[in-house]
Amino acid sequence: MSEKHFEDITINELCERAMIGRTTFYKHFADKYEFFRFFVRQLQSDFDASNTTSADYENPHYFFMSILGHLLDFLKEHEQFVHMVLSSNLLSTLLDILSDQITFDIAQKIRIGIKKGMDVPASPEIIASFFTGAIIHTIRWWLMQKKKLPEEKLIEEVEKILFALH
Repeated sequence: MSEKHFEDITINELCERAMIGRTTFYKHFADKYEFFRFFVRQLQSDFDASNTTSADYENPHYFFMSILGHLLDFLKEHEQFVHMVLSSNLLSTLLDILSDQITFDIAQKIRIGIKKGMDVPASPEIIASFFTGAIIHTIRWWLMQKKKLPEEKLIEEVEKILFALH
C-alpha cells in the first residue's frame, strides 16, 4: 500500500501480492476498505508492541509526553504509509483506529495509578478521551500542514500546554 494511492489499488492487485485467490480474499474481507482496517489494526499491534515505555500515570506530564513521542516515532517509522494515507481519504480511519487504542491504554494506566493511591481530577475514561482527542487532532493538524512545523517545535508547544494545565 505504500507504493500506490489506496484508491488506485485493485482487489486483484491485493490478491496477487498476497498470493491468494479472490475467493479467499472475500472470505476474510468484504472490500478493500475492510482490508485497510485490518492492515491498520496490524500496524496498531506493532504500535502497542513497540511501546516499551514503562511510564505510568504517577507523573502525568511525563506520561503524556511519552505517548506523544511514541506516536511521532511510530508515524516516522511508517512514513511511506502515512504519506499514502494523507494522499487518500483514509486519514480519519487511521487516526480513529489509533485513537481507540491510545484511549484504552491511557485509561488502563490511570486505573493502575488510582489503585496505587493516586488522586485524579476525573474518571479515567474522560481523562483518556480528552487527552487522546487533543493529541490525535493536533497530530492530524500537524500532518496536514503544507509548511510543516518541525517535530521538535510541535513537541515543545505541546509540552508548554501540558505545563500550563498542570
